[in-house]
Amino acid sequence: MNPLTVALEFVDTISIEETTEGISRRLSDVAQTFGFNSFCLASMPDSGGSFDSCIMISGWRPDWQQRYLDRDYVKHDPVILRARTATRPFLWSSVAIDSNMSGAARQVLEDARNFGMNDGVCVPIQGLQGFQGILLFGGGEVRLTERDISVLHLVGIYATNRVRELTGSGSSRPRHRLTPRELECLKWSAAGKTSWEISQILTISQHTADWYLASAARKLHAANRTHAVAEGFRLGLIR
Repeated sequence: MNPLTVALEFVDTISIEETTEGISRRLSDVAQTFGFNSFCLASMPDSGGSFDSCIMISGWRPDWQQRYLDRDYVKHDPVILRARTATRPFLWSSVAIDSNMSGAARQVLEDARNFGMNDGVCVPIQGLQGFQGILLFGGGEVRLTERDISVLHLVGIYATNRVRELTGSGSSRPRHRLTPRELECLKWSAAGKTSWEISQILTISQHTADWYLASAARKLHAANRTHAVAEGFRLGLIR
C-alpha cells in the first residue's frame, strides 16, 4: 500500500476510535504494512523511573514485555536514551553503531534481536506543552524511505493525541493506564472467569493471562486480583 494512503487512512479513522483497543488494532495494521512485528506507544519515562506505568498501548510480545520490565531495561535502552533528545524518528540500527555504547545497552539490543526485533524505528513525540512520548516499531530487516518514516511520525502524533483524549489526560502521564490486554483480562476476571478461561477466550496461554492480571494489579496498586477488579470498578475502567 502507498505510504501516503496509509497515513491518510490512519488520520481519517483514528479520530472515530472510542477505545484504546481500537487504536491498538490500527497501530497493528500500520506495523504490518511496513513489515514490523511489534510496536509500543508510551509516554517518556522520567530518568531512572519505571517504564511499566508509561505504556499506553503495547503490541509487544508478552514474554518480551515481561523481560523488559523485570530487567528494568529502560535504564539502559540506547533507543530510549537517544529518544530523550531526538526530534525526528530514527532507526535502531543508527544507535547500534555507537562504539561507545555500554555493555548493558548492547545487551538490551541483543535480547531484542532474540525476540525477533533485529531493527526498528523510534518515533519521538513532542507536544506544545513539552509532552514527550515514543512510538516504537520493531521487526526484522528495516527498509524504509524518508517518506515512510514521515508517515510513521504522523501516525505517532495522531495516535498519542487520540489516546490522551480518550484517557482524559492533560498531563504527560495519565494515571492508572492499563494496556488493552490488561484491561481485557481484568474485565473478564470481573465477569468471574478464571485465568484458564480467560486464556481460552483470548487465545493466549494461562501464564500470559496471569501475567496481564498481575501487571494490571501492580499498576492499580492492588494487593490481589480481587482488589484490582474493585479498583477497576471504582476508577470507571470496568463498567
